[in-house]
Amino acid sequence: MTGKVVVLLDNTHGQAMVKDTCKAKSIVFAEFEALVQAEVKQMGKQRRTRLWDEFDDILDRIEHED
Repeated sequence: MTGKVVVLLDNTHGQAMVKDTCKAKSIVFAEFEALVQAEVKQMGKQRRTRLWDEFDDILDRIEHED
């Protein structure tokens, strides 16, 4: 993530906590991270152009992997 950082995902301990939670909830960490990054890219913008489309693409990938 360039410029904007999610602190929880930017350190080893935070990542480990999120990965453990994702695993417990049967969520692929990489896909969770992609959703967070999509949101972070839109932070500070008045209009979040294509955010829902990007979410749909990521969620569709998850469904196809299952």
